[in-house]
Amino acid sequence: MSDYHPDGGQLFWPRKAVPFVACLGPPSRGDDIQPEDMRAFLVPRGLGLYIHPGTWPNGIYVDPQQFPSEGPACFLTRQGRVHARWAAEFGTLLRVPLS
Repeated sequence: MSDYHPDGGQLFWPRKAVPFVACLGPPSRGDDIQPEDMRAFLVPRGLGLYIHPGTWPNGIYVDPQQFPSEGPACFLTRQGRVHARWAAEFGTLLRVPLS
């Protein structure tokens, strides 16, 4: 599943400085986004990610070895004051190697 927010951007900031991967689709695809339009981006340790309005995020992924005993990774998230969302279900699994 992917979605986009036409009204405002969205921020993801890890509470612990770890690298993470974000899968994003371009706003130029509009509502016709397909899994093959998605691209994975590695966000280096100590940085966050701002997603511009209309960009399709498919998730934030952290290598589980970064949190062996601390449980799942936690992120601070913020988005536009008005919350509009358009979602699409692809019925497929996107795979991104984390190594």
